Amino acid sequence: MTFRQAKADEMFRIHRLLLVYAVAIPLALVLGYMVATPDVAAVGMVGMILLVLVLPLLIQWHHWLLILSWNSVFVAGFLPGQVQLWVLFAGLTFCMAVVHRFMGHRDFLRAPELTKPILFLALVVILTGKIRGGLGMRVLGSGSFGGKNYFYVLIAIMGYFALISQPIPLLKAARAAKWFFLAGTTNAVANVLYAMGPVTYFLFWFIPANVGGQVVSDWSDNLLQRLGGFGPAGSFLLCFLLARWGIRGLFEWDKPWRFLLVMLALAGSMLSGFRSNLLFILLLFAVQFVVEGTWKTPLLPALVLLGILCLVPALFFANRLPGAVQRSLAFLPVDINPDIRADAEASTDWRLGMWREIWPEIPKYLFIGKGYALDPEELYLTVMGAQMGILSAFESSKLSGDYHNGPLSILIPFGLFGTAAFVWLLVAGIKVMYGNYRYGDARLRRVNMTLFCYFVTECLFFIFVFGAFNSQLSVFLGILGFSISLNGGVCRRPVMARKTFLSTSLAAPLATA
Repeated sequence: MTFRQAKADEMFRIHRLLLVYAVAIPLALVLGYMVATPDVAAVGMVGMILLVLVLPLLIQWHHWLLILSWNSVFVAGFLPGQVQLWVLFAGLTFCMAVVHRFMGHRDFLRAPELTKPILFLALVVILTGKIRGGLGMRVLGSGSFGGKNYFYVLIAIMGYFALISQPIPLLKAARAAKWFFLAGTTNAVANVLYAMGPVTYFLFWFIPANVGGQVVSDWSDNLLQRLGGFGPAGSFLLCFLLARWGIRGLFEWDKPWRFLLVMLALAGSMLSGFRSNLLFILLLFAVQFVVEGTWKTPLLPALVLLGILCLVPALFFANRLPGAVQRSLAFLPVDINPDIRADAEASTDWRLGMWREIWPEIPKYLFIGKGYALDPEELYLTVMGAQMGILSAFESSKLSGDYHNGPLSILIPFGLFGTAAFVWLLVAGIKVMYGNYRYGDARLRRVNMTLFCYFVTECLFFIFVFGAFNSQLSVFLGILGFSISLNGGVCRRPVMARKTFLSTSLAAPLATA
């Protein structure tokens, strides 16, 4: 290299360094000023600048970030309306998938059994929204409430196609399943942050402050200190444990710490103070217990004995447990605090009363659903009437569509067409999940089994215990999309196995004749 070339290279490095300083120093000053004087506009600007800086990483890892964030509770605090973080990654991944599709680089994974009911459901949702007041959101300047529900239904559908936009490599499948489930344990973070005090409250910019049970207990004489996030966190922890080791592996006597993790998940579900969380975790365990075939092994009597040993202390000492745990056990014939039992029974009566009033209105929405659009003035007057005792306590929930019932949450907003599309989706989903479990790669059998059991449990829970279509559609589609991405599509019975089965079934009657 000549002296002139070396001098030119040195000058180029100096000019590049000066250019970096010219951009970085003013940017740092602007960001410092915005952080020192925080408001919505400042936070939004900081978020947009950070987004531009991390955009190369997002383009490289968008699919993994979508999987990691799908079950998490993190929100984009710099955006209005507390938009969940997985929504941003779903939009980014979907856009990247469409670009790759048109450029011919990569196509979506094929799952026609699910594509048809999902697209039909999306069509019903859009048409119902257009007929019943539009799809606008108040946070974006619309004159009506309820658009956020449409948004999360449609973004869940988009997120499903984003998940199936590319397969997960087999060598990374175990890691993907681990983080898909463990991300759900972040539901407990809000309760932990509130317990740590005001020094951590700034993190609520990125985590929803769902700590109502703790606040009520701290500022009133209420005996219940519900740790609401611990319930779903316990369920996701159990899903991870089942996907990693299965029921047999959790009860290996030389690894007692696995059993302690199961007890931790169970304790979390009870500390939430909601009976539904405890029922869900028990139902999930029972479904996998049957599917895994553990009921045929000596583990069955051992688990029955363990259940009796755990139930007997609850029968005699339940009234000495924390208030949230007592409320979780309120559906059992155990001795608990009378006030806590009355609170649980009042919740049940509240739901039954609302369902009795809603039942006569169902025929009005059979063909064209009610939709989600709300008149803000009507909602305000309803809330005020309920507070003054003029209207029943459930009128505001009834008006907003919060029916605490899965079938009603789809039947009333979207009528028979929406219900038919959703049932079609659930039935097709069970078939797809079973096919992936039955005919998928042997190395993914345990993960596919847990995903299948998790999906079946969600279906049963949605129909018979508790459900909300607008918030739980992302749960169903997330399980389906992750399973398809994990298995590289829909696994089916091998062709040779089908031919052997057909030839055997046809030859048997001929041999008998």
